[in-house]
Amino acid sequence: MESILVVILIIAAVYIVYKIFTALLKWILIGLVIVLAIAWFSNPDESNHKKKFKEIVKNIPVKIKDDALQIDDYKVFSLAKVKVDGEEKTVGVGAFGKVWYFDDVKEKIMNP
Repeated sequence: MESILVVILIIAAVYIVYKIFTALLKWILIGLVIVLAIAWFSNPDESNHKKKFKEIVKNIPVKIKDDALQIDDYKVFSLAKVKVDGEEKTVGVGAFGKVWYFDDVKEKIMNP
């Protein structure tokens, strides 16, 4: 009799955990879709990347061509890459309407 009661309690506990997990998973998926939608519509465009890049590299003694900066758009974020000596280096990222360049961007450009 006790073993039947234990089995029933285990089945009830598993069912409750399953229901909690499915409800939680539903809200996590809804939140993820909302965050991705916001990221999609607020992804910075190429002009924002170039403006920020010009601010950062204006004090570098090396001359940088305008076409050296390449933006890879992934719709929910974008990567800024610079071609130095034929090698592409990722120097920044853009998402949620903002553009961030890494702290070592000058080193990556000056020291290929």
